[in-house]
Amino acid sequence: MTAYTKTPTQKGRGSQLQTFGTGVSSWSRLAALQVDSKTVCWERIVSLKRRHPAAVAFDIMRTKVLKSAREENWRTIGITAPVAGGGKSTVAANLAISLSKHEKLRVVLVDLDLRSPRLAQMLAHKGQYSVEEFLRGQCPIEDFFVRLGDNLAIGASPEPGGRDLTEVLHSSGTAHMLELMRDDLAADIVIYNLPPLLAGDDCLGLLPLVEASLLVVGADFNTVADIDVCESLLQSRTNLLGVVLNKCRYRTEAYADFLA
Repeated sequence: MTAYTKTPTQKGRGSQLQTFGTGVSSWSRLAALQVDSKTVCWERIVSLKRRHPAAVAFDIMRTKVLKSAREENWRTIGITAPVAGGGKSTVAANLAISLSKHEKLRVVLVDLDLRSPRLAQMLAHKGQYSVEEFLRGQCPIEDFFVRLGDNLAIGASPEPGGRDLTEVLHSSGTAHMLELMRDDLAADIVIYNLPPLLAGDDCLGLLPLVEASLLVVGADFNTVADIDVCESLLQSRTNLLGVVLNKCRYRTEAYADFLA
């Protein structure tokens, strides 16, 4: 794990990061997600296997992210990338699962990459409702989210959204539903799988809803110029926790480097 220090650009906007929520919520009514072992292996969801060598990298990332979140009172973290194809969704899923290994930490993972959703496919989850229906308030929270283990709730659907996605993502209704979800599920930390930064303005409109962000870049995949642009955009709009270097060929024992 290589690392460099970044100074947070903004203070947290949320309340103090707490341990396991104790209020009555929809959590107990969430259906349990039964993952397919072959699918998660193919999709490289390594954090489900505690002894997997690559899971160590995500556990280290988890420790660093959790330390910053507690120090700065952050509860919402967005994960993005310059463009599609760098492993953003894989990192989001593995980080959320790694965080949920803490017995007293309730974690929520939401796929907001509506044009190219991947999380549901990666976890072999068909879903009764779409993310767009949830954001429009057209389904109950307990019917949209599913539970993986005791401490992780996942909101995802395999189908891309319909028309006017930008308007949906940038609407006040989306902000309201995400806040309602966070409170109703008594989430200690929420991980949002955001759209790619340079693929349009979907991600930019969602950044005000997250208190911190991670930028995922693929080794030999993204250009230095694109990475610089994305770092600048994130630093000007939210707290940039760091850069995740994914698909690193020269390190066979680890899956990703976290530069924070």
